[in-house]
Amino acid sequence: MISKPLFDNARYDFILDTGEKLLRIQVKTSAWNEDHSAFTFNGYSQHSTGNGNKRMKYTTKEVDYFMTEKDGIFYLYPAEEQGFITRSLRVTSKQNQAHIKYAKDYEFEEVSKNF
Repeated sequence: MISKPLFDNARYDFILDTGEKLLRIQVKTSAWNEDHSAFTFNGYSQHSTGNGNKRMKYTTKEVDYFMTEKDGIFYLYPAEEQGFITRSLRVTSKQNQAHIKYAKDYEFEEVSKNF
């Protein structure tokens, strides 16, 4: 079940009820890199102020997961892996490296197995 906040001042976009937990989800727009081997999304919100733009990072007290979509596939990225401004999820790679975040590991169906 999905619930939306009544007001626009919440730091999350909706709550996902897994039956055991309520998870706060923040939806982020993602963009392909030049060769479509990865896509990126931001781990912050941006607000216009009189002096320019202000970036505000999300915390685990505000959000449990970030959600984004590419080519009809939804991805959930845990907020506990925070400390990033922009996160890249790789779709293809010429080499298998441990530090690369592969999109397939964050597909909704894969992540939701752990709920």
